[in-house]
Amino acid sequence: MDDSICKNHVVSVPVFSGAKIFFKGLLMLAKRKFFYGWVVAACCVMLAFSINAMGNNSMTFYVTPVSEAFGISRTTMNFALFTTSLFAKTLCGFFYGSFVRKFGVKKLMVVGGVFAVSAYLIFSQATGVAFIVIGAVIYGIAHSIGTFSAYNAIINNWFVKRKGLMLGIVNTSVGLGGMVINPLVGSWIQYHGWNASFLYTGLLIGAIALPALCLVKIHPSEKGEVALGSEEASAAQADQPVVAAKPQLPVLSLKGAMHTYRFWLLAGIQLLQGFALGPSFSNVVPNLNSLGIDPLYVSGVLAVILAFGGAVGNITSGLVYDRFGLRALYFTIGSILLVGMVAMSTVTPVSGTVVLIISVLGIGYGNSFSLGTLSHLINTVFGYGRTDFSALFGWLFALSNAGNMIGAPFSGWIYDVTGSYQISYIISACCLVAILCLIQVAISAGKKAQAKEAIELQ
Repeated sequence: MDDSICKNHVVSVPVFSGAKIFFKGLLMLAKRKFFYGWVVAACCVMLAFSINAMGNNSMTFYVTPVSEAFGISRTTMNFALFTTSLFAKTLCGFFYGSFVRKFGVKKLMVVGGVFAVSAYLIFSQATGVAFIVIGAVIYGIAHSIGTFSAYNAIINNWFVKRKGLMLGIVNTSVGLGGMVINPLVGSWIQYHGWNASFLYTGLLIGAIALPALCLVKIHPSEKGEVALGSEEASAAQADQPVVAAKPQLPVLSLKGAMHTYRFWLLAGIQLLQGFALGPSFSNVVPNLNSLGIDPLYVSGVLAVILAFGGAVGNITSGLVYDRFGLRALYFTIGSILLVGMVAMSTVTPVSGTVVLIISVLGIGYGNSFSLGTLSHLINTVFGYGRTDFSALFGWLFALSNAGNMIGAPFSGWIYDVTGSYQISYIISACCLVAILCLIQVAISAGKKAQAKEAIELQ
């Protein structure tokens, strides 16, 4: 036999075998069922990116142009746009559980998406402050029934494994959405006017939210699947030896929690936090605009830095908590936010780039103070699984919104009286120091109470 024929024959065997293995692998991958939870997580990101980030983060850009167009004070504008919206969020938050039981999460999310777009369409047609109030109330309802309360429930249903990562990604998308929409809104207002900017934002929210609302599924059973990691958890539980159950204290109801010193510490913290920290974030753009800094520079570079700081804060806060604990988490966020507030109180029309970046980045990072720490604080102070968590979280978060309803017009009043937000930022910085001290007291009180409960169980 010819040597070349033998050589070709020998080479063809491994080539054929390799191709056979490759196509067999492709066939196995094709047969493997795709986990729909990844689509659900992407939908939550899209909804947070649109309804939360584009709807909520961009509102600060309209304070100056709309108040000037209607000839109203900053106090009136802050009340019409922020306080009324916060009131609607707070009121709906108290009844969110009842709404879910009656209508279901999916219907509430759809209504929330429709309301968010409708609010911005109403804003775009505003001819007076009454339109702003109506739109703000509608958006507040949308934000309450169709955003984070729903996302947390959905992610909790779909993920046992990687749940924290998925929630972190959803929260971070709010900051990333701000990085995208803030420069656009600033440019639209500058070149097309605030009416057109409201319209474009509303249409963009709808374009992103609509497909997400169509694709999202609330529970894995709707697709004939189970939560990611649930099978592993069940198998691990089955392998554990059966032991006698330890005595446990009954779950503390909301009413029971209200009879404790710890609850009122947390209530005071949340109320003061909403009063001081909420306005410090929402007033960044109006403050810089009032100082005569180039609006395009504010809405472009500085707004992106503000949103970037928030995104970094949401990502790193979870890492700090997992690694070093709650005290270190609050020390880190509080220190960076305090530096940002103090720097912002010193900003002038001739301030250098470094001061502007430090102030904006610090306040942006500190925005994660309220977004991702309350659940950790409740579990640390009362103990994990020891309370009616949803009810307690809802009430404390509502108190934060109530504080913001007072703080937003108060900071606007300070501006109307002094012509500057400087005093407002100084007051916020002082309140932040008080909040950090109260948090340390609450953590210590929680540890003492839990140690006492542990002794009672022995």
